[in-house]
Amino acid sequence: MNLLIGANFKMNKTGAELREYLGTFTAEYKNIETVDVMIAPVMTGLSLAGELVKDSCIHLGAQNMSSEISGAFTGETSPLSLQEFGCEYVILGHSERRTIFGETDELVNKKLKTALAHNIRPILCIGENLAQKEEGLTKDILRVQLEKGLAGIEDTTGIDIAYEPVWAIGTGKSATPEYAEEIHMFIREILGQTKSRIIYGGSVTEVTAHELISKREINGFLIGSAALDPRRLMKIIEETVR
Repeated sequence: MNLLIGANFKMNKTGAELREYLGTFTAEYKNIETVDVMIAPVMTGLSLAGELVKDSCIHLGAQNMSSEISGAFTGETSPLSLQEFGCEYVILGHSERRTIFGETDELVNKKLKTALAHNIRPILCIGENLAQKEEGLTKDILRVQLEKGLAGIEDTTGIDIAYEPVWAIGTGKSATPEYAEEIHMFIREILGQTKSRIIYGGSVTEVTAHELISKREINGFLIGSAALDPRRLMKIIEETVR
């Protein structure tokens, strides 16, 4: 099972900036056969990114997707469009989608099923906030997010899980490798299978990557701000296989 390194650009980079970024990355990154690299630009950049990476080892991902295929859903993006752009992955249930846009576990579950039906590999994001962590509710919260998010999906081997502690996203704080591994082991127990990758997201940098990836149950990263510089992303990838 290859490691998965995902770069979530969030709402960053214009078309010109994306072209420059991918020009640098595709020219300088040396493919590592044990690592799958996924880049998720803004929705408006998917078509351009798809063209720029189609002859490379980079996989294209989307940051979100509608649970519906077509219809009167203003502002949404169909899985059919993602397929057309060449998307192989889609990030679903990110904490920013949950907290800012009110996405529920039930909606995330519906999106997961739609993605799987269209051969797009979902990355299901789960994680606790600081208050929940301090109250000792982390595992309860994650269990609910997993059980509701995966409800009705008998075969979960086509889904990757991203553990993103909300208190660590964009804060500069990162879970200790020991804490992250404990949580990843808990997630693995709930999944009951070993084929899904469980990746970590939460202020991952080139400084923290090597120690985190040394833990057996951490199968990669979902990276935010540190991935906005192509050379920093390459350095993080290098640290995962050092």
